[in-house]
Parts: sequence; C-alpha cells; structure tokens
Amino acid sequence: MPSLLLLLPSDNTYRYGGGAFRRSYSYAPLTLSTLAGLVPASHGFTIDLVDEGVQHTGDGRKNYDIVGITCTTSSANRAYDLCKFWRRKGAYAVLGGAHPTLMPQEAMLHADTVIVGPAEEIWPAFLADYKNGCPNRIYRNDGDASINGPYPLPRRDLIRKGLYLDAPTVIARPGCTNGCDFCAIPCLGQTALAAREIEDVVREIRGLDRNRILFLDPNITADRPYAKKLFRALIPLHLQWAGLVSADAVADESLVELMVESGCAGLLIGFESLIQDNLTSARKKFAQIGEYAKAIRLLHQGGISVLGCFVLGFDYDTAENLDDLPALVDDLEVDLPRYSILTPFPGTVLYKRLELEGRILTTDWSLYDTEHVVFRPARIEPENLQSALYHAWSQSYSLQNVAKRSLRLKKNRIFGVLANLGLRRYGKRLYTLRKETNGLIHSDQLRAGLL
Repeated sequence: MPSLLLLLPSDNTYRYGGGAFRRSYSYAPLTLSTLAGLVPASHGFTIDLVDEGVQHTGDGRKNYDIVGITCTTSSANRAYDLCKFWRRKGAYAVLGGAHPTLMPQEAMLHADTVIVGPAEEIWPAFLADYKNGCPNRIYRNDGDASINGPYPLPRRDLIRKGLYLDAPTVIARPGCTNGCDFCAIPCLGQTALAAREIEDVVREIRGLDRNRILFLDPNITADRPYAKKLFRALIPLHLQWAGLVSADAVADESLVELMVESGCAGLLIGFESLIQDNLTSARKKFAQIGEYAKAIRLLHQGGISVLGCFVLGFDYDTAENLDDLPALVDDLEVDLPRYSILTPFPGTVLYKRLELEGRILTTDWSLYDTEHVVFRPARIEPENLQSALYHAWSQSYSLQNVAKRSLRLKKNRIFGVLANLGLRRYGKRLYTLRKETNGLIHSDQLRAGLL
C-alpha cells in the first residue's frame, strides 16, 4: 500500500517547543488536511500529517513513497532541508505552497516536483500521473483556480487531537481582491478562487457539530453581497465565530449588524498603519484612517472584539511616529494589538520596487517571518526599526495596559484576559528568540557587506 506524508515545516517563530507560538493558541491550518481530502480513495494511500509548529517531525524511521511539503517564504529553508532528508531515504519529494509558487525555479533545485498556484486541481493531477509512473517536474495553475464540484472537505480525522485551539477552521471564500502591494495573494493565483456555495459551507459547519469556529478566509467580506448571504445563513446555526476582514468593510453598518446576528465574536483587521500616506503608497487607500475609531466603536457596540494588526516599516514611518504608535493604538481601543515588520515577499510589487531601489538587505528566507528587518527602510535605520517592534510589543502588553484592555471588555472578558496574556507572552518570547538567533540587523553589518 503506497504511503504519503504531508508536512508543514516550521520557521523561527512557529516551531514546536521553541517558537513564540504556543499550541494553546494555535489554530488548525487547513492546507494539509485539505490536500489529504483531495487524495482519491481509489489510490489506496495511507496518509500521515505533520505540522512542525505543534508537533515533533519524528525520527524518520518510517518510510514514505511521497512526501508533500507546503511552505511559506520563512519556512522555505527548512522545507529544502526536509526535501533533502526524505529524498535520501528514497521518497518522492513534492514542494508546494506560497514560496514555491513565488520562486518555482529555486524550489525545483530541491524537489522532484513543484506545484505552482492553488493545488485544488493540480494536486489530484499530480497524484494520477505519479500513479501512472509519469509525474511532471512542475504543475501550474495559472488560470481559473476554481474546482469542479463541491469544495473538498478537509480530512480532519487525520489531525491528532489536542494540537490546536478547540475551534475548527473553515474557509468560505478563498482569496482577496484588494491588491495591496505587500500582499502575496495576487502573486499566488488566489484572487480568482471562486467562493464556495453557501449551502456547502453551512453543510460543512453543521457536520462539525461545534458552536465555535474560525473562518480562515483572507478577507471574508471582500464580496459584500456574498458575505451578507453567508451571515444570514449562519444565523440559525447559533454559532460564535471569528474571522478576518479589511478595515473598510466594518464601516458598512448593515454588514456589521448581520455579523452580530450571525454570532461574530471577534475580527482580525489589518489596519496596517495610522499614517494615510503609508496606506496610499501601499495601494491600500480604500482604508481610511479617519474611519478606524468609528468602525471599532461600531464593532464594540455589537460585542465584537478587535484584533488589530499594525505593520512597521512603511516609507513614511520614522523613529518618532513609531514611538507614538502604541499610545495611538490604545486610543483606538483595539482589544488585541499585534505588530509586525513590513516584509517584501519575493514576487510581490513591494519586493520588486525595493529590489530596483537597491534596498533588499538579505535573501535569507528564514528572516522573512514578518519579525525581522530584511530591507533598508526609507526614514529609519534598520536596527532602530527592529527596536521599534520590540518597543511596540512591550508598551502595548505591559501589565497595566493588559488590565486596562481586559476591564474594557463587555463580553468574553475571560477569553480577552487570556488572549492578552498570551500575546504578552508572545511579545516577550519574540524578543528572547531574536536574541537567541542573533536576529537584529545592525548598521555595521550592512556597511561591512555581510548581508
């Protein structure tokens, strides 16, 4: 009987036993389980799933016919090492995911086959060719990324119990059409991904038999008419759910009302910056900073908590305005602030621009984890930008600010306290990890040409 191992490799931040994430607040990704769901039963594969962020990879004593590895840019180096290891053991190594899609020629140096683009159609095609003894070196999905028939149900039965948050994950509408210059989605062929039939989504959720779920759609409100139909369909299910939206969506009061009725308890919102010029230059001018406070108040009135994401390192950022950022975020009454460094992923509009300007400092992909400075900022030194990240985390997650935000919550206060303490730990662990891995990029290193 042929055997298949599906692997999600770790990076500096997300790794079992040593990363900044803990299993207690990691959600179950759908990549591996969905790939498993696309394997025809007629092929007779035994399938194992390993997510290195929450579990040991194992000692390699078990052999596999195929090892499929899906990776982001920050986990690419680890993915290449895994390919080398498993190929030496006689396995057929397949690489897919965001980074191989962005850098297929590089990925082909390490794997037997590379999957480029969304895998819903081409992963089954590869398996059929492998079974017939004629797999291709590369498979591309450059056009219509929709699939024929119902969306494949993830093989959740293959996920070991106790690894993730006690809330299953679901996708209704893959992809996002906003086109921000730092976002890799337009480069991954995912803007064309078709929305699932709402009846199909509801059927999957009913089958989970759970009242708490997480939507992993990159932007669940990108198609507002679809979102409104979906939220209406969720109302009879009496759920509590959380998801991701763009900042402009929550200015639509009728949409927010439906979110509340459908059981929305929390939203992750990419505010990105509190400087409008930064958003405009990043092709995100649909987000208006003047509307942020009103949008957050509207969500709070409906009992919806806000995890607000802020990115440091845009061209209009300076040491002075980044120093003020945590206080401004607090004034907005964001329930859970999260900070990261602007990261120019290869293939994106941002990467191409910075490369042309000679501002890319390193192509060590392990540093492309949104927590390292990998380019030369316009108005701040690289090491000062790195320090600004730590400052933002430490200021926002002082015990005083954690207590203030927790007391402000009207609903889900216990969860809010635990989430704040969890992110406080994340921020502290992040700083420790950077010291351990020598993550800071210093000016003297740059001048010496070491990066």
